[in-house]
Amino acid sequence: MMDLPKIVERPVAGSNFVFFGGSAGVGQAAALALAERGASVLIVARGQEEGEATVARALAAGAASADFLQADLSSLAGILSTGASVRRWRPALHGVVHSAITPLKAQTRTVDGLDLPFAVQYLSRAVLNRRLLDSLVYSGDGRVVHIAGDVPGFIEVDLDDLQFNRRSWSFMRSVFGAHVLGALHVQEASRRWTHLPVCLAVSCVGNTKSKAMAHPGMPWWMRVMGAFGGSPDVSARNAVRLLTAVDATGCRGATLRTPSMYKPEPIERSEQDAARLWEITSGLMDSPVIPNP
Repeated sequence: MMDLPKIVERPVAGSNFVFFGGSAGVGQAAALALAERGASVLIVARGQEEGEATVARALAAGAASADFLQADLSSLAGILSTGASVRRWRPALHGVVHSAITPLKAQTRTVDGLDLPFAVQYLSRAVLNRRLLDSLVYSGDGRVVHIAGDVPGFIEVDLDDLQFNRRSWSFMRSVFGAHVLGALHVQEASRRWTHLPVCLAVSCVGNTKSKAMAHPGMPWWMRVMGAFGGSPDVSARNAVRLLTAVDATGCRGATLRTPSMYKPEPIERSEQDAARLWEITSGLMDSPVIPNP
């Protein structure tokens, strides 16, 4: 893979960054890269042992501080509880990376009856971004990076059947569909927050050798792809650049399609779908099953 050209970086020593799914894979690689620059990092993940091990590595790498937050991003209540805990961690957030994924072979419902990838890989990201907006604005230059795949053009989403109550479920429709929803969210949030000092972008990664890709719960073809994939450090390169570039305004509402090239492309999906998805998400956030944090 070619080396990316050097960019001018903003100073991040002592700044605050949160990594959802940061105990392994791409999220961990990005967290350690920020730790090496002297940032304060919060690792948010389900597994305590891996999370605490990542904190130790971050401190050894030079982090100003490193903390672990155990969280369940599959439930509506857990998502909002996590957001409240992050807000208590630091008043200002200079960057957020979303990389949590869910290994699965068959359709799985959450405790709220939601499709699992929809909950973890779309809803948690969208809700947390909205709940953490004030903290991102308070930093004066908040960056949000969604780690995703470069979704094939034939993958479509049905906003009338997001939970596959009528359509047949498939791994591709569910997981890659969640990435499409994430792109719609980034597009709409960027439009709504255009006057705020917050930049949201999608960093696409290719096949990556990671614990999630090698998980027995993944379809066999995903495990094979992961076995021949690149390292998490390589896949995390554009995420790190998005967090550290002195000027990221050109990346607002954009996708970077490959780790081998730092070339932001504007997300240009249906404006009507993006606005409608925002309202659907608002309805879930206001659901009576979700306690106020």
